[in-house]
Amino acid sequence: MSAFTGASVCVCYQVGEDEILGWIRRGAASVEDLGEMCRAGQGCGDCHESLEELLEDVSAEGPPDER
Repeated sequence: MSAFTGASVCVCYQVGEDEILGWIRRGAASVEDLGEMCRAGQGCGDCHESLEELLEDVSAEGPPDER
């Protein structure tokens, strides 16, 4: 995936919203998961709140077969 697609979320590791949403839809269920998958959230920590919000938004969409 390309860095900084969509809104910038993790500036430390140049990870954009679209990339993060893609990882969440592939199974990331926590900020820690995202850190392991794309490094988002592993730097200064300023993006943790935004990452949590994205995780909640995708969770609210329901399982993949219900989207």
